[in-house]
Amino acid sequence: MELDKYQIRLMATLIANEIESRHNADLAPKWENGIIVFIPNNPSLKQHELSMDRFMHKVVMMRDNLRVLEQQINSNASLTNGEKVRLQGYITRIYGSLTSFNFMFANEEDKFSGSQE
Repeated sequence: MELDKYQIRLMATLIANEIESRHNADLAPKWENGIIVFIPNNPSLKQHELSMDRFMHKVVMMRDNLRVLEQQINSNASLTNGEKVRLQGYITRIYGSLTSFNFMFANEEDKFSGSQE
């Protein structure tokens, strides 16, 4: 049975929503109730504060959405193996860039890895 475009989009949305609802990466205890403060170079501009919990949620959502994208690419029948490898390379480099946020995670298995995700 083949799915039409609407069914595929619906399924992708449901999968993404399920991943979002499973947000379960723990913030390292030293950052609990912490706040990130963005201070502009220009003192006449207002600074911006963001809770560490909210920031962590955003980082984990990026990770989870990248995993869904990776699955979509790998299961896409219309992409050639070369195209899949090329796109996977971009995802791997993104994971590598996101390793900058590993200090926030309490559990080692939640951390980013540029070459093993």
